[in-house]
Amino acid sequence: MRQDNATYFQRSILHLLRRVDQCATQLYSNETSDNDHTLRQLAILTAISREENLSQTDLVTITGIDRSTVAGIVSRLLKKGLLERRRSPVDGRAYCVKLSKRGTKAVAGADRLYTRIEKKLLSGLPATEATQFVSTLKTILGAQTIDDRRQSAGA
Repeated sequence: MRQDNATYFQRSILHLLRRVDQCATQLYSNETSDNDHTLRQLAILTAISREENLSQTDLVTITGIDRSTVAGIVSRLLKKGLLERRRSPVDGRAYCVKLSKRGTKAVAGADRLYTRIEKKLLSGLPATEATQFVSTLKTILGAQTIDDRRQSAGA
């Protein structure tokens, strides 16, 4: 019975994806001396560093993190002084966020950190398989995004 159980988990896509996520999170934890920021917080900071005047809705779209989680992350980053909130220049009723000086320092080097972690995560794969793996992940996410839009539209 024990072998059947192990075999099941070695074939379960959901389990394998969760385990890869755990590995990525552990690599992030090992690679960063600043454990004040989670991977999701760093994703939000990185998105804001690349484009100013983003709303929380924009951050949901860009990062794929759900709305309530983004709201909590933005709130914590505002309290830490890493973000500043202001009225949107496009829509005076809405708010957008930008990096503070502290936030800019916190996100400095994030690209190098991501690259280092990704290299370690994919180190067991030949380059062609690593490229194919990334392509497959993008295809899966793209298909799910299309399905999500269809469901939202009531199709």
